Amino acid sequence: MKKSLLWVIILVMSALMIAAFSLYGCKAEEAAAEEGAVEEAPAEEVVEAEEAEPAAEEQITVATITYTSEIEWFYILEQNYKAVADELGIKLIQVDPKADPQSQVDLIEQMTQMGVDAMLISPVDPPVIEAACEEAMSKGIFVLIQGQERETVPWSTANFGYDEKQMGTLTGEIAAAGVKEKYPDATEIKLAVLGDPGWASSDIRMGGAKEAVINGLPGVNVEIVIDNVKGVTIETATNVIESALQQHPDLRVVVGINDDAAIGSVGAMQSQGIDVVKEACIAGAGNNKGTWPYIDRGEILGSVDLNHRGTAEVALNAVVKLVNGEEVPGMMYIDMIKVTKENLSNWYTGE
Repeated sequence: MKKSLLWVIILVMSALMIAAFSLYGCKAEEAAAEEGAVEEAPAEEVVEAEEAEPAAEEQITVATITYTSEIEWFYILEQNYKAVADELGIKLIQVDPKADPQSQVDLIEQMTQMGVDAMLISPVDPPVIEAACEEAMSKGIFVLIQGQERETVPWSTANFGYDEKQMGTLTGEIAAAGVKEKYPDATEIKLAVLGDPGWASSDIRMGGAKEAVINGLPGVNVEIVIDNVKGVTIETATNVIESALQQHPDLRVVVGINDDAAIGSVGAMQSQGIDVVKEACIAGAGNNKGTWPYIDRGEILGSVDLNHRGTAEVALNAVVKLVNGEEVPGMMYIDMIKVTKENLSNWYTGE
């Protein structure tokens, strides 16, 4: 009897131990499963993060505020701005102050309120627009000035354009070469210099032109009969030269700040019965399409190619760099070349 009771007790304890071990094993498996689930969750989150699309970059917006599109050179520049902006994926806003300083100030203020990324400005009168430009820059807008050296406009983000004196020098050299060819025995000549007195770079450019004519004609007395006079359009140049011919009927040499000045000078001399092909030595700058027939006929001796495409590329690529936090030079120069009848075929093949 005692032995039977002992065996019963042993069997019961064995059953209890087996049940306990089984229950422990189930709990351990459940815990392990839960732990594994927690560890796998971050892996799923990483996959989702890798597959997420990167945030799209905002399109750069640039405003171009030219001098006036009524002058062909600026009209062509605006066309090149548009072409290069399209290639770079830049949104372009093009506005025209029509050569009015206050209108240009108003447009700068409007573009500032719009919050453009940058402005490319061809100043009508740099001192007049300075305050508006500084206000724009204080709001993080990059202001790049076209056609001004740093000594005349030091307050902008950067300037781009030409070595103004070099441009004038090339124009003057063309005129001087014409004098040597047409008047090899001349001991004195009269010279008209058509510039833009209200524009700071005019003095630099036309100073280079005067020096080039004088230095290119050693032994010749160069009398400057017209200087510091505005002649930037065909109309104003025509009026100035017509008036000058009344006082100086033997005036035959003109250097113009641009091609329109040269074209106006041709018309003025022709209206006075002067054979400009045989007698006149007229040169300008800009290499505008409208000037090519005049150069081809010999009425204008030459111009200076100002590289519209290169100007637009330099300016807009500089904007991209600035927006991306890179630095650009304070003054960015554009390459230039003389355009005469000898190399005119590089641009013009006939009317």
